[in-house]
Formats: sequence, C-alpha cells, structure tokens
Amino acid sequence: MRDLRVGRIVLARNGFGRVLRLCLMAALLGAANFGYAQDAPAPAWLDEVRGQAEAAMTAQTLPSISVAVWSEGRVDAFALGWADVEKKVPATPESLYRLASISKPITAVAVMRLAQSYRLGLDARAELYCPAFAGHPEVTARMLLGHRSGVHRYKSDEAAQNTRHFANLSDAVRNFAADPLEFTAGRHQLYTSYGYTVLGCEIEGASQTDYAHYVQHKVLRPLHMKQTIVDNEQIEQPGRVQFYTLKDGHLASAHALDASDRLPGGGWLSTPTEMVGFASGVEHLLGPAWTRLMWRETSKAGDELHYALGWELGTVQGEFMTFHSGSQSGTGTFLLLVPKRKVAVAVFTNRDGADVRTVALQMAETILGPGETKKKPAKKATIHYAGTVKPAAGAR
Repeated sequence: MRDLRVGRIVLARNGFGRVLRLCLMAALLGAANFGYAQDAPAPAWLDEVRGQAEAAMTAQTLPSISVAVWSEGRVDAFALGWADVEKKVPATPESLYRLASISKPITAVAVMRLAQSYRLGLDARAELYCPAFAGHPEVTARMLLGHRSGVHRYKSDEAAQNTRHFANLSDAVRNFAADPLEFTAGRHQLYTSYGYTVLGCEIEGASQTDYAHYVQHKVLRPLHMKQTIVDNEQIEQPGRVQFYTLKDGHLASAHALDASDRLPGGGWLSTPTEMVGFASGVEHLLGPAWTRLMWRETSKAGDELHYALGWELGTVQGEFMTFHSGSQSGTGTFLLLVPKRKVAVAVFTNRDGADVRTVALQMAETILGPGETKKKPAKKATIHYAGTVKPAAGAR
C-alpha cells in the first residue's frame, strides 16, 4: 500500500477508492485537530464498513459514496466512485458535497454560542434580531430551532428546487415572512428549512455581522473546519462534486439548485471528515451544559420527529444518539454521534433520493458492536434502528 502525505493527513490508496486515516485529538486539544496515524493499524471493523459502502453503491446506483468515522480518538475516511461521472473524476475524502439539512446543526451551534454570550435570547422575539420577520412577535429562536414556530415548509417543487438567487438572508426571509403561520407558534411541530433562514437572519442581527462570517469564525474555525464553505452555484468551487439523480434506472444530472434561500438550513458544502470532526468537537466548543440544552428534546407526543434544538434524537445499539439527515437536489447526507461511546459517522452521496441513513446506521452498529438491544432508550428517544426511520415529508 502506498501512502501519500498531504500536510498533516495521510492518504492511503488501496484498491477501489481512497482511505484517509487521521488521528483526532479533540479530547486532548479541545477541537478537531488532526494528526498522523501513519503507524496505527486499521480498525477491525474497517473492512466491513467499506463492504457496506460498496454494497450500497451497487444496490442504489450511487455515483459516489464518501464515509468518515470518528472512533477511539481517530478518524478513518474513504470515498468510492466518481465525483464527476462524465469526466471520470474520482471521489476522494476531500470532495465537497452539499450538506443539505445537516447544515442545521451548524446553525444551531452558532445560535447557542450567541446565547451563551447573552447576545441572543432563545425565548426573545425573533423579529427583534431579524426585522425582516416583523409581524410574528410570538415566534422565538427556541421555537425555530425545534421546528415549532409555525413557519411553513416548501409549498411546491419549484420552491424546494429554488433557482432564484437571494443577495442576503433578509431578502430570503422577506420571501415568506408575510405568509401566515401554519399554527399558533409553539403548539405543534412542522419541519421547515425556512425557519432556519430566520435563525440565520437572527444571527446577523445579534452578531452585527454576516451569517456566514459569524459561523466561519465562531464555529468552523475553532473546530479547524477549513473545507466547509457556502454552496454557491454562481461560481466554480474547486472540489465540489457533480450532482445526480436517478431517471429510469440511470444517472442523470440533478435539477439546478440555488440554496441562498435556505443557507442556514441547507446551504453549506463540506466533507464527511470535517463533519465528524464537527460532531466530536461540539461539546468542547459549547461546554457540557449548553450541549445538553441543545440536545434536550422539544418534541411532544404525536410529533413527526424526536427533535431537540437543531438535532434529531434516537438510539442505536441501545445507546443515546443525536443525528441529522439531509436530502436535496443531487445529494443525500447523514451524520450521527454517539456521545457516550465517542463515535461519529458521516455518509454522503452525490445522488438525491438515496438511502444513506440505513447505510450509516449499519456502519454504526458494526463499529459499536453488539449492544444492549433490550435496554430502554432515553425518555422519548424511542427510534430503534434495525432499518430505517420515517423521514420528514418534503425536501430537507
């Protein structure tokens, strides 16, 4: 096997695809700080996880699949298939994928950082920080984070596959701010990315800076996430994969998408490696108390999702898990974290409609090993993952 050292990363080329092995020193250094793992043996589960990825590639006709696992203080990552099918550009662990709705945990962490510094009140009126959302005085950041605001979701395929470019988040909010709420704020749950657009606008008002700038300096930079950037269809972004859909059993170019209307809830590009680093570093960044608050369930009986503030909740192998999925034109993503076991898994593909959720959960079960399957889950976190779980309706 031939190693290619790039900076502080070791890329190991072996057969189909590439494997990236890194050492994650978050517990010691307080962030996703990667170092060499050049002499460390491969984990026992790596071949099985790789086989699960290869099986998903074949079964689901995926152009590529990119996987990263944080476990035992290190990250193992690999990518299979093509970043660009037509040009035969192979996917690598550094290939950039649309995060889709796993952008939401990033925005949630940004909100919590502002709340920690008393610059944004979780229960204050959202319109205080986002004047573009005036007319809904009952809506708060806490409601928006937990999808309990009443702000509607995409109302049409055209809206879900937006191609209109918005110059700023205030303009994006004005696109729907005049619409009535779907229900009295706080009463029910309705999953919506538009609510996170309001949160991004709130972040700008509270921080007096651009949303992306604040996130980059207060969330991404402290976690050494140098590759995570805003998705911008208007410019060429080196490393970004091409996006595909499945038509009549064959890959075809996915519908164009301009994510400027949903940037805080679905507009970032990143890699699985950086996202498992994000998941593993959240508690150090926020501290235990604020992390627990962010992961405290907000949903009620009869709600569609077991949701906290920007994260979904469940169990895998009897262990508490926090996670998020993403689905968007030309992309499917899943990120999970098992805090007690210090395991995180991220699985991305550049095809829409793919079931990466099941793949990621199978991988987590393999990595965790036999669990206490009869163990009672945490209160309300009753999703057990032998297979799939019902996703929220509509694009995520």
